[in-house]
Amino acid sequence: MEEEIKKDNPLSEAEEKPVEAAEDVVAEKAEEVVPTPVEDDDDGFTDAPKPVVEEPKVEEKKEADEVAVDPHKVKDEDEKEELVKPSERDANGNIAYSDERFQTIEKARKKHLKLVKKLSYIKVAITFGGLAIVLCGWLIPAYTMKDPGRIPTYIGLALAVLTVVAICVYGILSKKKQVKSTEEYLSSYFKECDEYLFEGLPISNLQGGMEEKITDDEFNGSDLYGPCSKHEEVSNIGSRDSLTFEYDGMKCALADVGAEARTPKGFLTVFIGKYLRTENHLTVDDGGLFVYIKGGPRSTPPSFLFQKDMLPLEDTKKYCIFGKKSNKKLLTKEFRQTIKNIHTDNLLIDLAISFKSGKTYWAMGYEDTLMVAPVDKPFDPIYLTKYKEQLHSILELAKTL
Repeated sequence: MEEEIKKDNPLSEAEEKPVEAAEDVVAEKAEEVVPTPVEDDDDGFTDAPKPVVEEPKVEEKKEADEVAVDPHKVKDEDEKEELVKPSERDANGNIAYSDERFQTIEKARKKHLKLVKKLSYIKVAITFGGLAIVLCGWLIPAYTMKDPGRIPTYIGLALAVLTVVAICVYGILSKKKQVKSTEEYLSSYFKECDEYLFEGLPISNLQGGMEEKITDDEFNGSDLYGPCSKHEEVSNIGSRDSLTFEYDGMKCALADVGAEARTPKGFLTVFIGKYLRTENHLTVDDGGLFVYIKGGPRSTPPSFLFQKDMLPLEDTKKYCIFGKKSNKKLLTKEFRQTIKNIHTDNLLIDLAISFKSGKTYWAMGYEDTLMVAPVDKPFDPIYLTKYKEQLHSILELAKTL
């Protein structure tokens, strides 16, 4: 099942208030420089050229910036964009899989897609077949009977009702089959992905799976996506494949999460990606400590960038630090060097980190190429492979805290 989650275009003030806009134009014209006559006692001629004095222009006050820092990264002049490119394909569009688990996922995808297409074709056949029967049921009596009367109409209506009933019944049955097939595909997808993801890593006590979810409190506990100037409290939180495990003795939890918050114009997606929680040995003062590794235009910056009472402790081209000043000492030189080496790209779109006493929250924003199980297109393992490298690096970083 391909999920679409997944990111508003207001009218200008002149469009919303045309009368006020027109008045502003008049006011602007009135403020233009006008020659001001100056008295000249030497000649006394009223029609003589008069010197003029230009009135000083009043500078317009700029509104305060909406955010304290620029949420998007700035590349150095000699820096090249690091992009994750799709895997190469043969003439038929197929990918050569190097791992049996990837082949298993692709087989499950093809099986699911075959059933979806089959059910769709049957529905089309029933629909057009029913219309043909209704038409024949009306035309044949009308042209073969000497005095058909209203018989063709009654037959046509009866057949039309039967056709609608047949389509509805088939729709219910086919939906059940499709849902079951989707669940089987996703179960296989996440099982094989998780096995590959943790292979070779010091993982123990792995529990959970595709149907497991996190609680709203677990997501909101990070204080990464709370109410701010852009939106209210996060109201819709969806999750799947929630896992708990130990990484080299460090307690961890990981889940796929998508979250939305309410705005005056509707719902706004505030996060889509991998939500990691790791154990730490820090004592964080009230006020917290937050780090944001900036991304591009597709990134979804955390709420602390849009909260008036939150001021930046540090702001660079690639990351920024917010929180209580006394907590800044918790960020070691090694930690800073590591986060400098984390590059956001067309897969990992950004990374928000929240430090609490005893627990670190890592909100890793990812693109649909990783977050959506493919249906119409072949499974491409390159994105899962890259994610494994990034997850391993973050887990190693978490161990130092």
